[in-house]
Amino acid sequence: MTAGDPKVHALVTGATSGIGLTVARGLLALGHRVFATGRSSQRLGQLREESGERAGTLHTFACDLSRTEEIGRLIDAATETLSHRIDILVNNAGIAIFGEVEETTLEDFERLMAVNLRAPFLLSRAILPIMKRHRNGLIVNISSVAGLEAWAGSSLYSMTKFALRGLTGSLLAEGAPCGVKAVAICPGYVATPLVSGAPVPESEMIQPEDILRTILYLRELSPAAVAGDIVLKRLGGV
Repeated sequence: MTAGDPKVHALVTGATSGIGLTVARGLLALGHRVFATGRSSQRLGQLREESGERAGTLHTFACDLSRTEEIGRLIDAATETLSHRIDILVNNAGIAIFGEVEETTLEDFERLMAVNLRAPFLLSRAILPIMKRHRNGLIVNISSVAGLEAWAGSSLYSMTKFALRGLTGSLLAEGAPCGVKAVAICPGYVATPLVSGAPVPESEMIQPEDILRTILYLRELSPAAVAGDIVLKRLGGV
């Protein structure tokens, strides 16, 4: 299938802002059928309103990915709505908490593990068998350059992003015999609310559209080709 094939079914998490919102908008604009999820039902409603004539191919579901029971409902709703076929899963939703190791709390640890790692794991675990049955699929996990290198104050965030890359490798190894691909995209600063206050001008940051273009590039590869970790850095910086 090409990037513009209207039969492509995509599930995008964290679709109410930043990378997820841009990816959902971009896929809709290309005629894809998109199941978008995020915590804010109001923002999902805004996405539906702005979709105009494409709203018929957009499905939304408000969900807190830190809660396993809500993830279960999300999986049921997405698979039923998309006729038990999901061609692209974009595990984008994520949160960041920074601080020295001795300053972090168990609550911080559990929250980041739940959203940044447990949710992608549960979604991938449920959707990988669907992709295998159709012998087609792409799982995109949004990691980070912090999943390649850790710095002081980044312990929890880096830990989850390193682990997400590990999950991606296993998904690829298990899915490859059935034509299913998994790729981790590891960007530096992306101009999103997550990095507001960063010591880098927004104009010098990676743009969310760059992530969308990367996903479309991955879809354009032949069935025999797959990318490894894709690292996107700012020109001249992280």
